[in-house]
Amino acid sequence: MGDRGPDQRVSDDDILKEIALCPDPIVTASELAEKLPYSRQRVNQILDEFVENGWVDEREVGARAIVYWLTPEGQQEIAKS
Repeated sequence: MGDRGPDQRVSDDDILKEIALCPDPIVTASELAEKLPYSRQRVNQILDEFVENGWVDEREVGARAIVYWLTPEGQQEIAKS
């Protein structure tokens, strides 16, 4: 999809909900970028922020792939909204 400008801002809670709604327990930045109005690079930046906040955790799989999943803190963040 790619960046579409500031009018397409998606809230952190909405992104966390997208992660929660994924049919698998894990998600990649590329999978999220397909559902959000952001580039994969921007989604990677957002996910890095979420890891720092403790809302998601990450694990490297294979040579270059990183998967993400919600932490209990991320689930609590969703529940607040």
